[in-house]
Amino acid sequence: MSPIFASLRKALPARRQPVPGAESAAAYGHTPGHSGSLFRSKGQSIRLWGDTVHSHALPFARPEVVIEFDVDKDETIASRRRLLAEAAAQKLWVGGAHLPFPGIGHVRAEGDGYAWVPIEFGPIRSDR
Repeated sequence: MSPIFASLRKALPARRQPVPGAESAAAYGHTPGHSGSLFRSKGQSIRLWGDTVHSHALPFARPEVVIEFDVDKDETIASRRRLLAEAAAQKLWVGGAHLPFPGIGHVRAEGDGYAWVPIEFGPIRSDR
């Protein structure tokens, strides 16, 4: 692990709650200090996880697959597996970069990996 990466990891605690209902969670690996957020309100939750996955096609089914841009490959895999497992077990809404529009959905455990289940999206009716 690079000294810069190690220092950022010490500076950012794994979990912190800056305001009620919002929790920051470490998602180390993709970049030094990479993190996500969990927002809870009125019995609903959504995890926003940034670059935890780079596509909906492969990282869900095979969380061990990394790309060149993942700075620390082992940490990327560990973070991804943890966040996918949490999202599936807790039935969290998830929002992230690199997912098909609108980038929100659920994670479902499937075989040795997971599957992306996007939110159903349709136009807003103006006649009601």
